[in-house]
Amino acid sequence: MKLLWAAVCFLLVLMISLPEAQSALTHDKDLVRVRLLSLPKKIQLTGQGLRFLNLAEPYRSVAIPENKQAEVRLMKKDGKNLWALKFNNQDREHLFTEKYLMIQGDGLRVGSQTLPNRVLLSSSGQQVDVVGVMPLDEYIVGVLASEMPLGWPLETLKAQAVAARSYTLAVMAERQEKAYHLESSVLDQVFRHIVAEDENDPKIQKALQAVRETEGVKLFGPGHKILKAFYHADCGGQTTLAKNVWNGGVNSGTAVDSSCPTSPSAQWTLKVKQSDLAQRLHLPSLAELATQKVIGDARVRAVKVAMNDGTQKAIGANEFRQALGFSELRSTLFDVKKSGEEFVFTGRGFGHGVGLCQWGSRAMGMRGHSYVQILKHYYPLAKLN
Repeated sequence: MKLLWAAVCFLLVLMISLPEAQSALTHDKDLVRVRLLSLPKKIQLTGQGLRFLNLAEPYRSVAIPENKQAEVRLMKKDGKNLWALKFNNQDREHLFTEKYLMIQGDGLRVGSQTLPNRVLLSSSGQQVDVVGVMPLDEYIVGVLASEMPLGWPLETLKAQAVAARSYTLAVMAERQEKAYHLESSVLDQVFRHIVAEDENDPKIQKALQAVRETEGVKLFGPGHKILKAFYHADCGGQTTLAKNVWNGGVNSGTAVDSSCPTSPSAQWTLKVKQSDLAQRLHLPSLAELATQKVIGDARVRAVKVAMNDGTQKAIGANEFRQALGFSELRSTLFDVKKSGEEFVFTGRGFGHGVGLCQWGSRAMGMRGHSYVQILKHYYPLAKLN
């Protein structure tokens, strides 16, 4: 009887889970795949009702109905990836081939980090990418709770939710063939998984409300194409165009914003030793810096670096910020001068300056503006639908 029941459970899991797993990579366009972790080739997982599916072999499935611990190990054989699963430190391993492995279950964790109920493991060189797979608006709630203080006005949160949803869908279209659509960091959008216990928190309830009340609302650019809606912390008084930062992108318009000086990052100074700066830029030496600014804009477009041997090199402002650290050189609204053995950067704002300014949107929300008015202010050439 136990063997019969086990066989029935196996078939039920296979029939229910396989279509979900396959659609996660191919059919359901509203399932977001976000890279949460990149780990060595051996991973310890815990969860309840664990189910493992190999997307390339539809008849291979392992279901573990109780609370269990699993070890997943990536190995290669004959030039192909091989996933080896071991449960509760048992000697026996279940083997799966090909590139991806889908895991489903309740209360999934890797160490202390909670995961969505569905994750995809993908081999990435010497690492294993742990990719969360979830509905679009579940993901947006996790972005909203990470990218903006939830104590801010509801209309501001709603504007952020629409911008984040639009950015997500645009990036998903660009990267639909990849194992994951988005990073869970500032490289795309900061994201944290909201567990069920958190949903009773009043602030999380507010995030859920903001996402629910803007469900399906998106920004569109030319040709009714979903806008890759960039946003940032503090524009320093005026936003800029995407082409001024990344040498390309859709023109969604700019905005003058007098509210930004209320930000804690409104004014800042950064001092970097000459030798340290050369090291961060991977240059043999560094003598002088000169800024090249965007015409009609106070932002730096590129930094011209002069070395001790007389040679020069132009570095794009965004690349220059990345080398120094985005949280240190806070924006491209800066001036620089040399003082002894140091370069002193003085600037204002925080972030790339394209699209929605979060601190400015906070001020608009506090003055009673609706999320529609906020979005029209920061994306004046975009359409809202």
